Amino acid sequence: MALDIEAEIHARIAAMEAEPQASVAPEDVRREILFVHDAVHTTGVESRGGLRPLTQIELSGIATPSSFARRGILRFRATADLKPPYYNDLDRTIRVWLDISHLDHVLYQLNHRKRYLWIGIWPDGYTYADLHSRP
Repeated sequence: MALDIEAEIHARIAAMEAEPQASVAPEDVRREILFVHDAVHTTGVESRGGLRPLTQIELSGIATPSSFARRGILRFRATADLKPPYYNDLDRTIRVWLDISHLDHVLYQLNHRKRYLWIGIWPDGYTYADLHSRP
């Protein structure tokens, strides 16, 4: 199963090569793929000169054979507060900021049997990340 997911991601990266920002061979794109086994939902509020609601989902699981990721964090924010996704080598975490309007869809995905989170990092700094699921 893990190798099928890696082949699927490889094919997605190859398809992205039509995009102007991604102009390298798929083999040159670093990827981290996390099979999601568990999710913890967090809702809170922070105060930094004003109140801001916080909604996030922390994912844990296992990495595919060619990856090192061990967890993911999906942060839901207003459109103006979105940031690019990134992977942190120190804590082996994929971090993805999503529009709060996508929360219902992500919750639906997390009910599926097969779920994985991945991030692709191109040599020129372009990054792409998303959550995939299958019933």
